[in-house]
Amino acid sequence: MWSFYWKMVKTNIRSQLQYKGNFIMTACANASLSVLDFLLLGAVLARFDHVKGWSLYEIGVLYGIISCAMSLYRTMSAEIHEFEKYIIQGEFDQLLVRPMPPLFLLLTKRVDLGKVGGLLQGIVVLVVSLAGLSRQGAAIGLLIAYVPVAILLGFVMMFSISLITATTAFWTSQVKDLQAFTLYAPSNAANYPISLYPNWLKLVFLGLLPVGFINYIPALYLLDKGGSWYHLLLSPIVVIGYLLVALWFWRFGIKHYHSTGS
Repeated sequence: MWSFYWKMVKTNIRSQLQYKGNFIMTACANASLSVLDFLLLGAVLARFDHVKGWSLYEIGVLYGIISCAMSLYRTMSAEIHEFEKYIIQGEFDQLLVRPMPPLFLLLTKRVDLGKVGGLLQGIVVLVVSLAGLSRQGAAIGLLIAYVPVAILLGFVMMFSISLITATTAFWTSQVKDLQAFTLYAPSNAANYPISLYPNWLKLVFLGLLPVGFINYIPALYLLDKGGSWYHLLLSPIVVIGYLLVALWFWRFGIKHYHSTGS
């Protein structure tokens, strides 16, 4: 099955690269928008030096991880992100009659290379932030080693949240408005330390939509913010547990799905 997955992904990528100009322009546009966001943050922190003990470079690490994770999710899970069209247009019925799981088919259907620009931008922010921390004398060896793990965990978490959101389409048909609350708002919030938010939002970002476990919780230890070593183990446990819940909810939704012709 996985050989089929990679074959379909490669075919999809080759088809998009036939239009190199469009790919380059889209990727650059996505990267530019993200860069402007971070430059605005940098301008604010340059004036106030730090926010609740977090410097520009430290927030840059949080920002870069989320940017990479979100862009990777948007690149590899484009059809999950736009799942409502399968319900509204009745296309999901076609997936159900095929010999492979619907979720697998959705993941092989399209890779959105236009979102790669956000991934590259996130990597640049991470490199600049890590270099800045190194110049300030911070010990960043373990942090550098953990960053790829955090990006992967972030991708899985964003995918899981999106899958749960997409599953609600079996009952509501439309999920675009819901994504603003379940995906965009939490991912934007996770660009910054969770400690900045009121207690009820902390409960949301560490419980209901636990994006804080992507970067903030590990950073408490990695950036010497009072965290403990077990935070590095806690994040993967939470992310994997959330993925299992998302997959269970997806299967539950399929069992209760009524086709557009019924």
